[in-house]
Amino acid sequence: MTGERVHELAWLDRAARGVTRHWLLLLNTFAVLYAALPWISPLLQGAGFARLGRLIFALYGATCHQLPERSFFVGGYQVCYCHRCTALYSTIAAAGLIYGLARWRSPLPTHLLAWAALPILVDGLWHMADDALPGLGLRSTVNAVGSVNFWARIVTGVLFGAAAVWWLYPRLARELQHV
Repeated sequence: MTGERVHELAWLDRAARGVTRHWLLLLNTFAVLYAALPWISPLLQGAGFARLGRLIFALYGATCHQLPERSFFVGGYQVCYCHRCTALYSTIAAAGLIYGLARWRSPLPTHLLAWAALPILVDGLWHMADDALPGLGLRSTVNAVGSVNFWARIVTGVLFGAAAVWWLYPRLARELQHV
C-alpha cells in the first residue's frame, strides 16, 4: 500500500478508535434518542408540525405494530410505539445510563437472559394468537391502562430491557477495552 493510500485511510482508523473509546456515550445517546422521539412526535403534531410528527411516527412503524389500543397518547396524538416498546426502550435507555454511572463488571449470564426473554416472548405470542383468533378468548380484550394486559406488557418490557443491558454492556466494555 502506498504512503498516500495509508494517509487517506488514517481518518478511518481515528474514527474506529473514537467509536471504541466512546462506545457507551454513542450507544446511550442512540438509546435515549430512540426512546424519546416517539414522545416528541405527538408534541410536534400538537404544535402544528404534523408532517414531521407523522414522519417520525412512520419511521417507528418498522419496529412496532403501533396499535392505538395498546399505545399511549399525548395531547390526543398517539405515541409512536406501544406500551411494551415504551417499557422496553425506555428501560434500555435508563439501564444504559445507570451502567454509565455504576460500570458493573459482571455480565448477566446468558441462560438468565434467556429466562428474562421468556416472559416477553410468551406475552407477545399470546397477544398475537389472541389477535389472530379472537374467538378463542385466550386473553381479555381489555387493553386500557391499568388492565392486566397493560401491566403484562410493561413488566415484560422492563424485565427484558434491563436484562439485555446487563447482559450486553459489560461484555462490550470488556471486549472494547482491548482494542
